[in-house]
Parts: sequence; structure tokens; C-alpha cells
Amino acid sequence: MIENTQGIAALMHNALADQAAFGVSYALIGPDQNELHYLGMQGSGPDALPLTPNMQYDLASLTKVVGTTTRLLQLLAAGTIQLADPVGKYVPNLAHPQLTIEQLLLHNSGLPADIPNALTMTAEELTAKIKQAPLANAPGTKFVYSDLGFIQLGWVIQQVDGDLAASLRENVFSPLGMKQTGFNPDQSDLNVFVPTEDVPARGGVLRGVVHDEKAAVLHGISGHAGLFSSLTDLNQFVRMYLNHGYCRDQQILPTSVFDWFRQIHFQGRTLGWQCWRPGGDLLWHTGFTGTSIALDLTHQTGFVCLTNRVYPTRTNLRWLTWRRLAVSLFYNRLEDVDDA
Repeated sequence: MIENTQGIAALMHNALADQAAFGVSYALIGPDQNELHYLGMQGSGPDALPLTPNMQYDLASLTKVVGTTTRLLQLLAAGTIQLADPVGKYVPNLAHPQLTIEQLLLHNSGLPADIPNALTMTAEELTAKIKQAPLANAPGTKFVYSDLGFIQLGWVIQQVDGDLAASLRENVFSPLGMKQTGFNPDQSDLNVFVPTEDVPARGGVLRGVVHDEKAAVLHGISGHAGLFSSLTDLNQFVRMYLNHGYCRDQQILPTSVFDWFRQIHFQGRTLGWQCWRPGGDLLWHTGFTGTSIALDLTHQTGFVCLTNRVYPTRTNLRWLTWRRLAVSLFYNRLEDVDDA
């Protein structure tokens, strides 16, 4: 049982009162706990629609763990790929083909964090920039959270499975019953999408269209960002992790994967995930749009929190402090808040 359920609830109401976001959808998950909460609105004006179940959020960088990492862990456990494999074994024309799958998952490959001004490029131009990006650090020496590394990991999955979107759907989302999760979702009912930023250069408020600039240029499908999902779907995803790979009488991830989380670390990271504290049992990840997932694998509890904190503008940074406080309450470790 999650100890600070009431504290988390109070924090969410306080965050909305602070105008950190217009609304929040969150889930508290445990062996005997399944709380799904929907507070506030999608936005203001014409976007002042109450949050309800099954609304879909732009996950931003949660794509890295919900999609890319999970599929790569499956491929690694099956022996289809190896952690020591150079990415150049799968992806052609790289300036640094020697970088390994493990280094990309740990964000210590030496690749830079980002490519600026992506919206000014075509998909072909951006792809070339990513492939030819110079190293910012020697591989294996420094943690730099890199979208570029996970874009390349998405290309690895594409080379192995033929298509990134189809691979994630067939191997992760469909077995978990995640019917509202995927890239480039159906636009027939825009009201089911919680809007993100007002971007005049892209036609105004983005709704059901990927927010991340690089993912947008790459046609909405990438290993680093682009997935949309709902709280109910992410509840299923988290339960699979908490049950050590099992869900709906299916084994989605082999149990050996959870040993890797405890064995493989670099400067506060494990394979794909961030570690709240050393050990590999407290895993979490966030997304730029205001999303987050936190897992306590020992106690089999999870916390999913979804907002559109970039609505109507990314300049509102209030949610970032509230989000970290919420995760610390979930872990019952308020003393850690100032540590990172």
C-alpha cells in the first residue's frame, strides 16, 4: 500500500491552485490498490473541458521507457541483440558506429543532448544531422541525457523488426491491452486529446499532434518521443513492470530484465530508466510535457502522473517542482528532494 496517498492527493490540489497546470490525471497502483484520479481541465477558453478517463496525453520522453526501452529489453532477453553491440551494426552511415546499445540506454555514449532548430529542417536533413552529430564527450565517461541516442535506438528496433510503430504495437501495447497508445493517433475526435503548447508556427494549440520538434519532423514516429497514451493504458503498463514482466497471463518481459536494473548503473541511471536511489528498485522517468512514471519494484507499487504543463506555453515551470515533490511523496523520501 502506498503510504502517502492522502498527501499526494493534497499536493495535486495545491499544484492546481498554484496554476502549475490546468489539470492532472494520476494513478496510484499496488497489489491491492488501483486509484485513478482526474482533476481539473484540459485548458482554458475553448479547451476548458473536464478531464475524464481515457483522454490521451502526449507522453514526450516517456516514449523512451514505455516504448523503446521495453522493446529493446525484450530483444536483449531473447538474444536478438546484445548490450555490447555497436549501433553501427544495425544503423548505416553513422559518424560514430562504435557506440554501443548499452551506452545509448545509459545516456553515456558521448552524443549531445539535442539538435537545435529541428523545425527548420526536412526529415532527411534532421536524420543526417543526428547520424553525423559530433561527440560531446568520450563514450562511457559522462552522463548526458540525449534524445539523439534514443532516436538511434528507435532505428535499431526498426532495422530488427521492420517498423518501429508496428513493433511497439505488436510486442508491447497489444499484449498489454493498451488500445489508446501509439504514434500518430486517429484524429477523428480531437477532444479526447489533452492539448499541449500554443505554437503559432505550427498552427496554434497542438492537440493530438506530437509536441516534440524532432519527432514532428520525423513524421511523428521516433524512439525518443511521439507516443500518446491514456492513464488507463499506463496503469496496465506499470502493473506489468510491478509484476516482474507478467500481465494478463502473459510474460511481456523476462524476469532476468529486473536483475539488469540492479546490476547495470551509471551516474544514477540504469537501462533506459533513472534511479531515484542506488539499487535499481526505485525507477522513474519524466517527459517534457509534464508526464511521469515512478516504480517501486520491491513493494510492487507505482505512480503515474500526467499533465500538459506546457499548455499554453512551456515558460510555466511551476509543475516541475510539484512533480518532484509528488514523486518523493510516493517514495516516502522527502529528504531526497534536494539531492538531485
